[in-house]
Amino acid sequence: MGRHGLFSGNIYVAIAQVSLGIALIAVNIDFGNLGGLDWSKALILAVSLLSILVGVLNFIDYKKPGRICPNCSMPGMLVIESREGQKFIKENNIKIPEEALN
Repeated sequence: MGRHGLFSGNIYVAIAQVSLGIALIAVNIDFGNLGGLDWSKALILAVSLLSILVGVLNFIDYKKPGRICPNCSMPGMLVIESREGQKFIKENNIKIPEEALN
């Protein structure tokens, strides 16, 4: 199974993004007084929610197989189950070992 990039699919970056978003909301937003939300607080809330969303998407990407080869570090690794992977295997008549498919 391949690796992900530095920011894409990195579980630690995902945790940091979600934590940053939650911390920004906790420190800057007074939920007891949402009627008095000015532009600066609204901007902080928007950035916080964006950070949380990107962190969640990054965590979802973490669960997917990586695209960087663990042996040679080439970034264009194909996933065997993908359409491109199946096409490459068929065009080059490659035999896949059974244990690689599990």
